[in-house]
Amino acid sequence: MEETKRQLTRREFLALTGSAITAAVLAGCAAQTAAPPPQAAPTPTQPAPPKAKQIVRFTMFGHPGMVEEMVPLFNKTHPDIEVQFERSESQGYYEKLPAAIAGGTVWDIFRLGLDWGQQYGGKGVLADITDLVKADTVYPRSGYLDGILDAWTIGQKQIGMPTWTNCFWLYYNKKLFDEAGVPYPTTKTTWDEYVEITKKMTKRDGNTITQYGAATWGASITRCRVDAWNAGAPFWYTDDLKAVTFTDPTAIKVMQDEADMMNVHKTHPSPLNPPSSPATLLSKKVATEMMGDWYAWDNKDAWSEDFQVTMLPLRGNSRTNLYVHDGLCIYGQTKVKEAAYRFVSWWSADPDSWKIQGPVVFPTTKKMYEDPALRAQWARAPRPKTMIDLALEHSKLAKFNRLGIEAAQFTNEVWNPEVDKLWRAKVTAKEAMETIQTKGTELLKKTRG
Repeated sequence: MEETKRQLTRREFLALTGSAITAAVLAGCAAQTAAPPPQAAPTPTQPAPPKAKQIVRFTMFGHPGMVEEMVPLFNKTHPDIEVQFERSESQGYYEKLPAAIAGGTVWDIFRLGLDWGQQYGGKGVLADITDLVKADTVYPRSGYLDGILDAWTIGQKQIGMPTWTNCFWLYYNKKLFDEAGVPYPTTKTTWDEYVEITKKMTKRDGNTITQYGAATWGASITRCRVDAWNAGAPFWYTDDLKAVTFTDPTAIKVMQDEADMMNVHKTHPSPLNPPSSPATLLSKKVATEMMGDWYAWDNKDAWSEDFQVTMLPLRGNSRTNLYVHDGLCIYGQTKVKEAAYRFVSWWSADPDSWKIQGPVVFPTTKKMYEDPALRAQWARAPRPKTMIDLALEHSKLAKFNRLGIEAAQFTNEVWNPEVDKLWRAKVTAKEAMETIQTKGTELLKKTRG
């Protein structure tokens, strides 16, 4: 390894440049009264000393193995930056992060869900990278999917970059369907047809359910929003983010439909089930499951070729696919903001980045969908073949998730306790949604003034 050339001190630099400027001025005055002296042969100049490598600390949870490939590739292709990655666990992550901020040990870059991104951004914790995005000619704003960067703004400030897009699919175990003699669900399967399928695919041994027809519908507010948007109903926030909206009749029907699978048809696990009950496709005792595009990668060891996918059941004459995107955010007080931005923009938009993360999650930029050669780099195994075949069609129906600054607080304090009453059959969907609407409106007034 070559020795690093010694950097000039600030005092040495100023002395040298000051002398050079003085000499230039004196030489200019002398030129008016005397001929210039013979010029000496130029002295070869030394190469400029290399800049010190910038260290960028980074943490995130999820997708084991993916990040561990991406960081070394970035470091190899960006020799002036060294990203130092520390893996975090999802359990307790959102308690660990504020503790690190308070203790002065926070990372330069960290992963946030959109709800937490809005909360931290609203409190001024995150760096404003608006100017960096605007000036970026390597990964220009126009190259991103329409609307995806807007979701990571507060007012006119860009507070983060989308890591990827997550989208939801209907997974099914084709072996179980073949054994039952039931046709697989397709892109044309309606909700009512799907409910009948789940009834046929649910098995019982006396009063004990040994195989469920469906699973993980209603597992989060985001999944409920996926289903409601697919039905054409507003759900959670209005488009301008100025109000919450839960009482649209179609949205209420969607919620009641999901509750009925648990409590009326009993084709779907409920919170009342014993822990030993089959709960996911991975148990091979669940016929269908609503789950995200990352499912195969994150469960490679338990995955089966019997697991395939199609789009979610039709709720009407058209389809809307909600795309959810976590973000990489830069700490507001970091001393390596520009270097950190180079990493997060590379992560979000560089084709080399998508060669690695593509089989896990969906891309954020237009050309990764539009260019067949680039699309082939990410639409590949371990994704199910049916997802690969439908990926482009699915993406053309995308609508991006947007949330207000109180979304995380709303989910924890309002949504979770109230919707649990619906899943436990203590209230109807109409009652639950009206309560959530009232409490959500009160929270917005309280947080926004």
